[in-house]
Amino acid sequence: MGELLELMERPALRDPFLVVHLTGWTDAGLAGQTAAVFLHSRWNARTLGTFDADELLDFRDRRPVVRLASGTIEEVRWSPIELSLAAPGGERDALLLTGPEPDFRWKAFCDQVVDACRELGVGEVFGLGGFPAPAVHTDPVPVVGTSADPELAGRLETVPALVELPAGIQTVLEERLHRAGIQATGLWARVPPYLAGGGHPPAALALVRTLAGLAGVEVDVTELEAASKEHLEQVEQAIKERPQIAEFIEQIRGLVEQGADDRVPSGDQIAAELELFLREQPPDSGDPR
Repeated sequence: MGELLELMERPALRDPFLVVHLTGWTDAGLAGQTAAVFLHSRWNARTLGTFDADELLDFRDRRPVVRLASGTIEEVRWSPIELSLAAPGGERDALLLTGPEPDFRWKAFCDQVVDACRELGVGEVFGLGGFPAPAVHTDPVPVVGTSADPELAGRLETVPALVELPAGIQTVLEERLHRAGIQATGLWARVPPYLAGGGHPPAALALVRTLAGLAGVEVDVTELEAASKEHLEQVEQAIKERPQIAEFIEQIRGLVEQGADDRVPSGDQIAAELELFLREQPPDSGDPR
């Protein structure tokens, strides 16, 4: 198909949409990563094409993993950037673009994704991610929208401010898709700052539900709901055992109720303590990751 993407086949698709999550940029609570992995598994996605990692990735920074058995090299595992095909059910097909964020050739990569969307008939693209924001874990997780098209961004809550910040490639891709006439929306879960550094399944659940609603597909989220319930129970237990965390959360709650987003403290020290507590808990067998 092109110099960066090799498609294994070119199937006829039914009103396809594309879901994008590329690791390496802001993803508080691992919201986008967890949601993408969940959808890949739930939809039984299969690889449709791979991008040329030699052209896009710095392997000194993203080294492959070697498996050794008594000194014998059994396998070298790479981290591919893949385009996968899935059938969510209903009247639409889905594509998923996953893997590490490219280190090089961002413009060429985005152009290649645009070409793939045109060739495969993709008319709608959704990016997944999360960012730390004034919020508490007992409230529903809001999902904020971004888009180069104000009408698309307006379908969801937006950040009511003018900000300038370093961009991830998903945001760059949204702008490039818009210029190509392809609808593209970023879906960003607002994650409590004290839970931003580790996995926060409720944020992934909010992303999946929002995506399903916008794309008009149904997704069985039973596993994510179970993982979210268990996670929140662990958080509550951590709060009971560490009064200073409860005090910090009440500060956030009060400031959120006042709408004073700019005065919410970072909570890095308490976040680290809470994350340590959660890492010490037994593995969650119901975690879809």
